[in-house]
Amino acid sequence: MVDAEGLHTHSAVCDAASAALTAAQAPTATGAVHQATTAAVTRGNALVQTAAATLAGRATSTGDKLRAAAGNYTTTDGGSAQAISTTVQV
Repeated sequence: MVDAEGLHTHSAVCDAASAALTAAQAPTATGAVHQATTAAVTRGNALVQTAAATLAGRATSTGDKLRAAAGNYTTTDGGSAQAISTTVQV
């Protein structure tokens, strides 16, 4: 079942995931900068940070869309309830 509360709950999960991804920092590579392994680790860390930033952005976007959907759901549900109550007289 879909409802506004569930959409808001899931958007909060997306916000938490985005915050965790944004806060995560790759450790600094240790070793001499001229060593191939140090350069490889540094490059790998940069790639991971880029991927984390992309995922954080997607999580934020999904959370925003879920909040908007919750608002639309609430508006539509309220409008439908109003229409039913004025149409059906018991």
